Amino acid sequence: MIGTIAFLLVLAALFGGWLYARMRWRIFVKERQSRRAIIGHANAKAANERARPLTQRIHTHLPDRIVRRILRWHPDRIRIPRRTVRIARRGLVVGRAVRINPAQHIAAVGTTGSGKTSVLRILSAWALQRPDWQVVALDGKWGASAAPYRRHVRVIDDLDGIEAFLIDLVEREFPARGRMTGRPHLALVVDESRVFNSLSPTGLSALTTVMQTGRELGVHVWCGLQDFKVTSVPSEIRMLFTCKIAGLVPTAEDAALIFKELAAAGWRPDRLERAGQVLVWEPHRRQPHVSFALWMSEPALTGAANRVCLVKVPPLPVAVAQARTPLTRENMGATATATPRTDPPARSDAFAEAIERALLGGPAGPRALARTLGRNPGSVARVLARMTERGVIEQTPSGYALTTAPKEQDR
Repeated sequence: MIGTIAFLLVLAALFGGWLYARMRWRIFVKERQSRRAIIGHANAKAANERARPLTQRIHTHLPDRIVRRILRWHPDRIRIPRRTVRIARRGLVVGRAVRINPAQHIAAVGTTGSGKTSVLRILSAWALQRPDWQVVALDGKWGASAAPYRRHVRVIDDLDGIEAFLIDLVEREFPARGRMTGRPHLALVVDESRVFNSLSPTGLSALTTVMQTGRELGVHVWCGLQDFKVTSVPSEIRMLFTCKIAGLVPTAEDAALIFKELAAAGWRPDRLERAGQVLVWEPHRRQPHVSFALWMSEPALTGAANRVCLVKVPPLPVAVAQARTPLTRENMGATATATPRTDPPARSDAFAEAIERALLGGPAGPRALARTLGRNPGSVARVLARMTERGVIEQTPSGYALTTAPKEQDR
């Protein structure tokens, strides 16, 4: 009897040991797969580190002062017209330049100090060097975020003015742009998401219309955002950005919001090592590459004011300059008498179209338009008189402006 019980106990112990050994073996197999995945990821990361240029590997250990000096930005020389802007480069000292097309809606996303504001200022400085581009800064921080643009471009820093500008852009300027053959470009710089959150439904609808239809009409929105969530940027606006420049972001969730399914393919700005590094995405870019944003600090602006900073002639908006010298029939006649030079008839249509493009920025008088276009004030006054007779423009207390419902010009 005792022998039988002992035998059964031995069988039970062997069976329990076999069950335990099988469980441990299964756990070992699963852990081995995980260990192999971790080792493979570490090897791939090491290979990626080895493939990176030496300047990228030492960039993490350099102080910001040295990085800013190395990456000091200088504008492209406009000898051959370019349609792209150099905003970054692959290497810290050497490397191919990273260029983007400015004629699109651009979102620069990143935490404070990551370089998004510098990228926007580089784009704006490039635009102000070209005669067919105009920049308007929409400020949602009571004048703080658009401080570098003041005195150089038109700045709107109150929400009522921003809404009125957007509504006027949709209702008055878009129809005028639709009739033009050579449309000038207008860049709206928004360096704070508060503008999106504080707009009324009417203003938000106007902004959405601007982003939906403005690209074909030459109007582009450049935004600098710290947060890409729906609480900061409405989804109907967020999906319209065709170029994304992502700097350092805090979490993987932010990376997934910015690049969506591309985050799984390596577009992970949360894995960037420090501020100043960016990932640039456009539809034609297939692989992510770490780039070094070109810093545009205040000392760099001050030291190279004649070449780099936001300067354009005339420095004041046309409407402000004309408010001091209103037009009357007496001085228009005197100007025409004192300057008998006339323009060839073959160039009258092109001249009128240039005046119409100049009036897109707001009401202006003949002297301000003459300074803007580099023409004789008498010639400008005569063309304005003909355009007024046709009903294309109308005279307002602030100067000449495009009519709300302009008639078709007689070509």
